[in-house]
Amino acid sequence: MAGEPSQSGAAAAGCGAFTRDDLELAAIARVDAGAPVADGLDAHLGGCPVCRAIVERIAADNAFLGELAQALPSAARRGPVLDGSGAAGTAPDAVDPAGDAAAPIPGYRLGDEIHRGAQGAVYRAEQLATRRTCAVKMLLRGRFAGERERIRFEREVEVVARLRHPSIVTLYESGVSRQGEPWFAMELVDGLRLDEFVRRRGCAPREIAALLRQIADGIACAHRRGVIHRDLKPGNIVVDHDGVPRVLDFGLARSDAEGPPGSVAVGTTMAGEFLGTFAYAAPEQLAGDPAAIDSRCDLYALGVVFYECLAGRRPFEGARSIAELVLQKSGSSPERPSAINRAVDRDLDVIVLRLLAADPARRYDTADALAEDLARYLDGRPILAREDSLVYVVGKQLRRHWIASGAAAALLVTVLASSVALAIAYANAERERVRSERTLASFRDAVGSVNPESAAGSAELSVAQFLELIEENAAAELATEPAVLAGVLDTIGIVHLGFEDAARAEKSLRSALASRRALFERGECGPGELAESLHNLGRLLILQRKLAEAEAAYREAIALRTAAYGTRETRTLLSWRHLASCLRRQGRLGEARTLYNWIELEARGTEGYPALEMAAIINGRAFIDSAEGNFDMALSGYQDALDAIRTELPADDYRIGRSLFNIASMEERLGRTQDAAAHADAALAILRRRKGQDATTVQQVEDLLRRLAEARDPQR
Repeated sequence: MAGEPSQSGAAAAGCGAFTRDDLELAAIARVDAGAPVADGLDAHLGGCPVCRAIVERIAADNAFLGELAQALPSAARRGPVLDGSGAAGTAPDAVDPAGDAAAPIPGYRLGDEIHRGAQGAVYRAEQLATRRTCAVKMLLRGRFAGERERIRFEREVEVVARLRHPSIVTLYESGVSRQGEPWFAMELVDGLRLDEFVRRRGCAPREIAALLRQIADGIACAHRRGVIHRDLKPGNIVVDHDGVPRVLDFGLARSDAEGPPGSVAVGTTMAGEFLGTFAYAAPEQLAGDPAAIDSRCDLYALGVVFYECLAGRRPFEGARSIAELVLQKSGSSPERPSAINRAVDRDLDVIVLRLLAADPARRYDTADALAEDLARYLDGRPILAREDSLVYVVGKQLRRHWIASGAAAALLVTVLASSVALAIAYANAERERVRSERTLASFRDAVGSVNPESAAGSAELSVAQFLELIEENAAAELATEPAVLAGVLDTIGIVHLGFEDAARAEKSLRSALASRRALFERGECGPGELAESLHNLGRLLILQRKLAEAEAAYREAIALRTAAYGTRETRTLLSWRHLASCLRRQGRLGEARTLYNWIELEARGTEGYPALEMAAIINGRAFIDSAEGNFDMALSGYQDALDAIRTELPADDYRIGRSLFNIASMEERLGRTQDAAAHADAALAILRRRKGQDATTVQQVEDLLRRLAEARDPQR
């Protein structure tokens, strides 16, 4: 199994003068006078803000985890031991340093945790009888796991055990530990994720095609044995030191041995994983009908992976929302890879676009057929796939544009598709097929009631009214599905927040939070879902200027996310950043700056940390500079943040507009009225279009423009 080892406890930390262990002991000494503190460390902390911030963070983490251990049910508490850095380490009852008969897994010595997925943690291990290094995967909640989690885990064992192929990880053995925790041992694959391997090696298109041929061979082997992976993506494909790609993580796979498609829902992707998998999901997977899912879904995912490796980005990456991505996948073809990378030739274009066909019938029939075409390409023979005919392309365009254009219609489709997509995600993750159909039916009923061609609806229906209609319909239809309903309400609340409609957002978000608290107390909801609702409520409370309540919500969300994901995980750091913003708004500027600096330090040590989040940290510090009167420094920070997000977002994204407004505000303070007016005009055009005329941010920009006009012409 691939993964990165935990940071060594002996490594230097902070400014480098002392080790991580030294700083952890200093944090422990704050509550335990008996803890040994390195000579000179106390004096060093007095003069080093970097090390002092780390010690304060470790102490705060320890306090949070201590409180959490008392507050959470035992099932939610069970998980990895966190060292002072928040990195997942080895659970104390999973270590066998002596390799004796008392080991929790007889015959194995477990080491560091190297990977953590949605339901399992993977440890580096040694098989004592053979001295073979391997990987051991254990269920996250161990013996406290529910029946559904155990079924998924046991099925992964059965699925992987059936597969023997050079491009699929090999399973050695499985069992139940002395503590009643299911586990299995498998081949340890050290290497790089497929996308990272391609990037670092600068692989040419032919080399990428050769890698994909090996992967296709492995997937064909699985398909011939009735196994559909359902979660193929670069993170689940590792290229080992010999350059052989290996497919990992069959935790979401479906086997023909389970019965008819859709009869069991335990293998569907959890809500927390949905966005990551969403980018690689086939259009039919988004329709909510398990019966439509077959091996061609894996072929579509391979198409996305192939496209990403060839072009350096995923197809449809320009989509501005989940809804837009759904519509693009279902009704359009992506740009040819050769239009982005000129080294890609026509045959590879044809192969990739065949894999990405919206209609499953137009893709390759089998993974074997894909492997055969890739072999033909590599051998210089004609490929079997052909480009779409002109008749098919014209017909597809006609079908795409049957709906009349118009801003109101597009807006309704966007909101509807977002809500349907999330509801399906939750339903697929938590319920069986019949319940998914009930969820989808509720939204179909909502649409029918506003369709101007079949009911009394009209284009004058506002987004808020449309969301209220969906909420009422969902509440009635999903009364017996509280987990699904909570997810729908949370999404509706966030959309209301986007339009700065606090009253409607509060109704939805508080209902979602209340439902998730009740589910959590009954053990039917994980800490991650409860934390999501708390984090979203914090955003609402910030908008309402209820800063003390917002701080409490964020701190509770941080505790839950730390327990669920670890300290350095992106969602945990996101809640920390929102807490820093809350402290800043309370005037606690020193605390906020220290927290921003710590978040940046942790983020830079986290692989793949989002560039937009890093820009938000820079932006937050610029707000502090402004509050402290350092306007030149604040302006520089706002400009740096804008430069960072412009490479990641469309030109009319509301965050671009907000950044332009921040810059204009600083330019006004510095007397640069002409520059300020130009930036404010650009901000107003974006924010009016994205937020609506009545949004507070739009009014703020208009006020700024009035002040600038008066400054230029006092007689106005």
